[in-house]
Order: sequence, then C-alpha cells, then structure tokens
Amino acid sequence: MALRYLNPLRTHVSVITLISLIGVSLGVMVLVVVMSVMDGFEKMVKERVLGESPHITIMRTQPWDMPNAAGEVISAEEQWRALEEEVEGLPSVDGAYPLVRDFVIVDMYGSVVPVVMRGIDTEDPQTMKDLKALEVAGDVGIGMGFVADQDSFGGTSEVGVISSIFAEENRLGVGDILEVISNRNIKQLKPLLERKGAPSAYEQFQGRIDGAENRLGEVWTEGGGKEQILYDEVLGFREFLTQLGYENLRSGERDLLTSIEQLTKSSDFDDDYNYYPVGRLDEIRGVLKELKEVDVDALDREEELQLNELALPKEVRISGIYRADRFAPGPPLLVPLHLAQELAGVGTTGGVNGVALRLKDPYLAASVLEGEVQAIVPEGWKPVTWMQEYQQQFALISMQKIMMTLALSFIVLIAVFSIGAVMFTVTIQKKREIGVMKALGATPQQVTQVFALQGVIVGCIGALIGVGLSLLVLYNLEWIQGSLRSVGFDPFSKSFYGIDVLPHTINPLEITVVCVLAFILCSVAAYAPAWVAARADAARSLRNL
Repeated sequence: MALRYLNPLRTHVSVITLISLIGVSLGVMVLVVVMSVMDGFEKMVKERVLGESPHITIMRTQPWDMPNAAGEVISAEEQWRALEEEVEGLPSVDGAYPLVRDFVIVDMYGSVVPVVMRGIDTEDPQTMKDLKALEVAGDVGIGMGFVADQDSFGGTSEVGVISSIFAEENRLGVGDILEVISNRNIKQLKPLLERKGAPSAYEQFQGRIDGAENRLGEVWTEGGGKEQILYDEVLGFREFLTQLGYENLRSGERDLLTSIEQLTKSSDFDDDYNYYPVGRLDEIRGVLKELKEVDVDALDREEELQLNELALPKEVRISGIYRADRFAPGPPLLVPLHLAQELAGVGTTGGVNGVALRLKDPYLAASVLEGEVQAIVPEGWKPVTWMQEYQQQFALISMQKIMMTLALSFIVLIAVFSIGAVMFTVTIQKKREIGVMKALGATPQQVTQVFALQGVIVGCIGALIGVGLSLLVLYNLEWIQGSLRSVGFDPFSKSFYGIDVLPHTINPLEITVVCVLAFILCSVAAYAPAWVAARADAARSLRNL
C-alpha cells in the first residue's frame, strides 16, 4: 500500500514525493563527493608536507657556548652530532639530519624579496631521494654537494633548488642566478651603521668608567709581594664590564673590554681574595687609558671594511625546481648545508638550528616524541612534531570540511521537510482510507507503519541512489574536470592548486554515516504525520464517506 501511494503517476502529491526522492539523492551525492574530495586534499597535503619536512624537529633553544653539567664548553658541531647519533639509535627513527633554516633576502635581477631558506644535507641518501621524488625541472640532486670557484656556466658554483610556486611567481628557471643576502648581515649592518660617526665609549660613559676605575684603585691593595682585591669587588667590576659590553660599541673598544676582563682573572685565590702579580693594576689602568684615548676614525675605517664584507651577496645558481602547492608550499629556497650554515651565521661555529628526524611511521610522531625522544633530549633543545608545526594548516582544512558539510547538509534537510509536508498532505487526502482501515480492524500502529514506510522507502532508495551517483562522479572526476575546462570553466586551476585532477579518498565509514543519517531523517519526517493520522477518530473519518 505504501508503494501504491508513492506511484508518481497517480497525483501531483506523488510527483512531489519523487522530487523529494531526487533531493535526498542529490544531497547524499553532494555530501559524499565533497567529504571525499576534502579527505583527498588533506591526505595530499600531509603526503607533500611529509615529503619535504622532518617528522620531528629538535630545535636548539640556547646559545651553543653554554657549559655542560661538568662546566665544560663543547663545540656546537660536537653537540648536535652527538644528539643526531643518539636519536638515530631509537627503534622508531629511520634517520636524522641537521636542520638549518633562516630568512634571507633574494635579489633576482633587480627584484628583491624576503624568502625562507633551508639547508639540505646532500650527503644523506634518504633526504636526496625524498627531494628527487618532488622534482619537476632540472636536477634537484646533482652538484649540490660540490663547491668550486667556477662552474660550467662560468659563474658561481653555489647551487640551490627552488619551489615551483617561487619559480612561477618570479618567472625563474633552471640556470638563473640568485643573489642571496643573509639575514645575519641585515642584523649586523644596523649596529655598524649606528656606530659610524658616534662618540667613543669613553665619551658616552665617562662618568661610569671613571667611577669604576677610581673604585678599583681604592680597594686594590699590595702586600707580601702580591696585589690583592676582595673577590666580591672583582665580581662587581666584571659586572660593570658586562653591562658596558651590552652597549653598541665598536669592535676595537669591545676587544679592550675583553682584555680588561682577562686581566681580572687569577689562578691564585682563597675564600675572600684574588691575588695578582705586582703591576697588574697598572696593566688594567693602561688598557683603560687606551679605551679613553681610542682613535675613533681609525676604528670606523676598520668597520667600513667589515661593512663592505657583510654587504656582499652570495650568488646561487638554480639547479632544479621541486613541486609545491598552496596547501604545502614548502621553503622557497633549498641550499646545501654548508651554504645554509654560512648564510645563517653558524658556519664558523658549525652550529645548526636543530636536528630533524625521519620516522618509520610519521603518523606516530606524537607517541614517538613522548615515549622515546623526550627521554634523551638534553637541556637546551625542544622537540616538535610535524603535526604541531602544521597544526593551524590542518585545522584550517578540517574547519573548511566541517563548514562545507554543514552548508551542504541543508540540501538533505530541505528534502526531509519536503517529505514531511508530503506525508501531511497524503494523510489528509487519505483520511477516508484510514477510517476504512481502522473500521476493518487495523490498529493505530499498523496504520502508522503504512504511511511511515513511505518515508523509509524514500530515505533508503534516495541514500542508495546518492551513493551510486557520488561514486560515479568520483571515479570520473578527471573527465568531468576536462569537460568543464573545454568550455572555459576551470574552478580548480592547476596553476593555483598544483594538481591536474581533484584528489579524493573514499571513506566507507563517512559514506555509511551519511546514508544512515539521511535514512533516519526521512523516516522521522514521515513518522510524525503518520502517527497523527493513525490516531484520528474512525467514525469522524467515515462520516462523509
């Protein structure tokens, strides 16, 4: 009987029911397609992020010259190489490599832009293999480990790799030369320029320097063939030198302060005093005299030479271009590790920004960090997973998916309200049939089932048709996009998204949830009017029969 009432050839009400069925099908189809495409986008972004980013990054958070527990200062390279070797021994770690990352200024034939530069360990096979998989032009691996004065182009031998987005935005290609200015240069240029023509340190801080010298003469005594001073007074004088060193002083003046501090050190001491050879106070006063009479013009000329050296850019030839997109842009410039260290200002110390880890299963980065890495990371380092580093990016994708799902769910809701309206109309039109059924002994529950079954049938058939249509669309996305491009409509441009075909991931669980919800909503929409109709008075319904 429910099927007979749904026959679209009988009345206009059944035509509306058919429209509702189509609405449910289209709603389910659109929801499944959008959710699958968003899942595909998220998967694609994660794959591209994991292809060029470390799974766990252990960042250096303290200066390299900090002493260890034994009071010894270990070189920067020894520290990060020791940590790299230790983390490589962890069971979940597939490999580790040094990470150098900084901002640089790039001059491209007169066009200057700031970009993020990252160093690549060209001696690590896995790193170069991952980069090779993203290659779109040139050679991202050849030559990056070699340095010479001249190359086959007759120019710079320093080479680098740029992202496809950076290449497209600035119309760059393989073989082009970039002039790279270190961010460290910019930081050092500012104080150099500010010092030029400024008064000497003594002229700026005459009162403080004279006061410290006078105090030193008052507390510095001689006796027993030695000079002596209370250790607390030495600490106070050194603190004065340290505070003076925080000022923007010329290099020559800073060297004199360092010499004075060295003269205050002694290996002969007890609990209260430091002891020095006779004449040490005169040596300190002599260096202070040099500080007072320093030749400012000569120091400025020396710093001008340093200024010219700092301002020289580094030429880098583009050897290759790797694939990137708006969702996983990656660093615009990749250079060999030695060049990155030099540009970042850690070349002389052998330091790095951190140690990067590749895991056997990158999706377990959080548990590996907590269970294995955290226990061996020494003080002065901070580990971060790729999920934390790109948290905002993935949260944005998830938020877009939720918002689109909620917006498109209204298609299904409109179809559900339509079904409810149709069922109310049907129950009013079938009031006499309902009276006959109840007069013949039908129970209210049986009458309710007859009309509620119409909503069940619409929900079930609509959901199944919607799933079938969605799978048909997903498996033919390439043809659909090609057809749209052929008529001049391309909503998903390759130049922006970096893909030919929309990525998609079919998630059976999500499809099942959408189908079940559509089925339940349609059933509920039909049940309410059916329940009201089943409780109508049979005698009143048959009165005008």
